[in-house]
Amino acid sequence: MPIFEYHCNTCKKEFERLVFAGEEGKIICPDCQSKDVTKKMSAVSFMGAGLSKCATGSPKGFS
Repeated sequence: MPIFEYHCNTCKKEFERLVFAGEEGKIICPDCQSKDVTKKMSAVSFMGAGLSKCATGSPKGFS
C-alpha cells in the first residue's frame, strides 16, 4: 500500500494518498473533488534489515 503524490489539474492543489490495489483510477482531489489528477514522480527510499545508510548506496561515512 504505497503513498503516492498527486497534482490536481483543476485547482492546482498537491496532495498525497495511500493507494490500495485497484484504486489507482479512483483518485479525486480532496479540495475540489476533480478526477483530473496526475500522479507525480517522487523520491523513494527503502530501509530494512541491514540497511543503515542512505538507500542510494552512498560511501561509508556519508549520510
